[in-house]
Amino acid sequence: MTKPHHKYGFTLIEIVLAVTIIGLLAAFIVPAAKLALRSRENAQAASKLRQAVAVFELYRSENGSYPADKNPGEIPPEMTDYFADMKITNWWSSATELGGNWDWDNGYHFKYSVSISAPTKSTVQLTEFDRLIDDGNLATGKFRQSGTQYHYILEQ
Repeated sequence: MTKPHHKYGFTLIEIVLAVTIIGLLAAFIVPAAKLALRSRENAQAASKLRQAVAVFELYRSENGSYPADKNPGEIPPEMTDYFADMKITNWWSSATELGGNWDWDNGYHFKYSVSISAPTKSTVQLTEFDRLIDDGNLATGKFRQSGTQYHYILEQ
């Protein structure tokens, strides 16, 4: 009596087919995941920018003018309480979601602006960010590139 022969393992064609299917799935998933990550980063940075702009506008409405720009990258000392009330002190001194740092500019490139200095993300992502908060053109509108800084202009 002969025993039936059992097949163990996969054939070469089955392995090639499985690898091809996995490769095709990865080709669709990886770009979608990168786009989702960029969208999340842009949305978080836009939310923080809007919060900062609101705080500077509140300061101006209560004090009649915007604060001075004393130390680049630091909260103007007279605004410490405003930032603490809005819980902005937790992230203002950290890197932005777009890379680089938050900064308050008083008379640097524009009369008054909240800026991101030296972001590390691509121009494509920064343009997407601009489209989210402004006109999608880094040379015009309220959000503009000037050298290595990107300014949200409160007053020209």
